[in-house]
Amino acid sequence: MWKKIVAGTVLLLISGLWAFVKKHDTSKISAISLSNMEQKLDARVRNPIKEVDAELAQVGYTLITEGKANYKEHKGKLISSYFVCTDCHNLNREYSTLTEQSPEDKLKYTTQNNLPFLPASSFYGIYNRKQFYTKDYVKKYGELVNDARDTLENAVQLCAKYCSSGRYLEDWELSAILHYYKSTELKVGDLNLTHKELTALEHHDALSTSEKEELKKSMQSKFTQAYIATFLPAMDVNKRGYGAKGDAENGKLIYENSCLHCHDNARVTYLDLDKSKLDAQMFWKNIDNYTDKSLYQIIRYGTYPIAGRKQYMPLYPEEKMSNQQLEDLVAYIKQLAEVK
Repeated sequence: MWKKIVAGTVLLLISGLWAFVKKHDTSKISAISLSNMEQKLDARVRNPIKEVDAELAQVGYTLITEGKANYKEHKGKLISSYFVCTDCHNLNREYSTLTEQSPEDKLKYTTQNNLPFLPASSFYGIYNRKQFYTKDYVKKYGELVNDARDTLENAVQLCAKYCSSGRYLEDWELSAILHYYKSTELKVGDLNLTHKELTALEHHDALSTSEKEELKKSMQSKFTQAYIATFLPAMDVNKRGYGAKGDAENGKLIYENSCLHCHDNARVTYLDLDKSKLDAQMFWKNIDNYTDKSLYQIIRYGTYPIAGRKQYMPLYPEEKMSNQQLEDLVAYIKQLAEVK
């Protein structure tokens, strides 16, 4: 008799444990979009697209990768005759973690994942960011950044009109791009939250205002909310390493995954580059000056669109290419030029 009682007790315990585990299964909460969850904790969080329209998101993807698209009665026209978004932006994750921002980590991660090493931030997670055109971008775009800093829609319009030497987007185009961003936004499960935090999110309605605020802050600490841009001056000629302080192997990766992304066969530029000795010698000849053909100059200042030549080279902020990586690039060019 006692055996039956014990067996029944064990069965009840197992059933109770399973019910507890099932009750606290966090897979559903992990699948919720980050912005939707943030808004449940704080109604002030911007979330312009509540639900993704898959068709519109696909149109947004086409606009981003091809520069124009058709949608219903709308016939597409080029946003820019010179650039598409993916000339400067990746669509995929660029760093090993959601909080990493170092250019060294970016080069390693993008190389491992066959991605170009680009001067602008990836669109991965852009829907969840809180700031755009940060810090030194005001030096380049002036008061235009005022409305773009805190609003994704305005940031997209600034990029379309000025960064791409193009035009402002029509309402349906902007909506399509926002739907694409929303479709690729971070999920709660991407944040590596603790089981306790996930459980708290499941029962967010029962939390106090202060508890919601604390939980929101914890969530937002798990991902990059803004990529900072620091513009550096061209390195002084007396402080340049001229290849002696660089790692040519790293420099080769930068040249292949960054420079040639645009300049190979003059894809989006007038300057055609390859890995020839002749091209390397052109750079080396100008390595100790401050002209556009000096890598120390052009990386930090880029060029500007002018009448008759709207293509231009964007600059690399410190956060997208460090001075050491610049020295690595110079070391590779020196090697390629066969400088003794």
